[in-house]
Amino acid sequence: MKKSNCVLLAGAGAAKRIREEGLHQRQFSTLVGASGGPKWLVISQLDRVLMGEFFRDRREPIASVGSSIGSFRNMCYAMDDPLAALERLEYGYINQTYASARPTPAEITGAAERILKDVLGDDGARQVAESPVWQSHFVTVRGRGPLASERRTLLAPALLASALANALSRRSLRVFWDRVVFHAGERPSVNFRNLSTVNTRLSPENVRASVLASGSIPLVMAGIRDPRGAPAGNYRDGGITDYHFDLLFEHPRGLALYPHFFPYMVPGWFDKSLSWRWVRGGALQNTLLLAPSPGFVASLPYGKIPDRNDFYKLDNNERLKYWNTVVDMSRRVAEDFHEMWQAGSIADHLIEVAADDVLHKLPRVAAA
Repeated sequence: MKKSNCVLLAGAGAAKRIREEGLHQRQFSTLVGASGGPKWLVISQLDRVLMGEFFRDRREPIASVGSSIGSFRNMCYAMDDPLAALERLEYGYINQTYASARPTPAEITGAAERILKDVLGDDGARQVAESPVWQSHFVTVRGRGPLASERRTLLAPALLASALANALSRRSLRVFWDRVVFHAGERPSVNFRNLSTVNTRLSPENVRASVLASGSIPLVMAGIRDPRGAPAGNYRDGGITDYHFDLLFEHPRGLALYPHFFPYMVPGWFDKSLSWRWVRGGALQNTLLLAPSPGFVASLPYGKIPDRNDFYKLDNNERLKYWNTVVDMSRRVAEDFHEMWQAGSIADHLIEVAADDVLHKLPRVAAA
């Protein structure tokens, strides 16, 4: 069996069902999209296969939940022509340019607004809010106290205090942030069990603001104030509480599909250096996670997937060449998933994870 460019991790429940039934779209009730900025480019081709083939002609409602770039991607799934929307998102994201090497938060926010405007067009916001199939959930946070400020002298130390408190206990985030989930439909179909959470209904008037807020990184971008229909406040990147998600949320009965950049999950933004807190295998009980294999990532230029530091470490021409190359090479990941799915051999490639498995240390993943 040749080594695949695509890793498939599944918890016990998901693995059992896929081995018994094969893989088909009706098994899935939920789609998960992580934060990660430019990292998403390594799975943009996988998104194309999922949108254009795997979920093609989907009729049953399916919940999607995303933060930051996961919200941008999931927004495209809910549009009438998702592939065209994704292509506009990819083009606009890759071709961001700034006059200086250190653009201001206002400049970066303006670029993101232009990307969203182009992706959504005249009717996209209505399509997302009113989709009869894709029940979107865009995760944002609302800062408390100085975390609602745009003044760097107030915001930076408050962020540090939030990070230090989080190192002691993830539950402490509720002192600093409210998670606010913008959801399609009268009631959310994804319900979070931890931290303080406010649910707000999506409307055509707040889709753009909620998606933009979901990716508004503090100190890098401006916060989004008072989105229509939501409690008053300054809204920021949902990755602060839900970077890759800990998967401890209630979702409709069925499996969750998680196309991800990594074969592991970091719960919140401040947990990136706290590897002992990273998500264990038990959270994947009813989840199938698809990710590029470590071997594939090693074959990319610079031996890594894109990240925000590329804006600072590479000149614009180098970055454009690198990011476009990654998108082109990532077809291998998408093609391998497609081949396994069409051949009915998904079960042969599944890596079943036990409840206490530390995902980023699994030798089977490293060998994939």
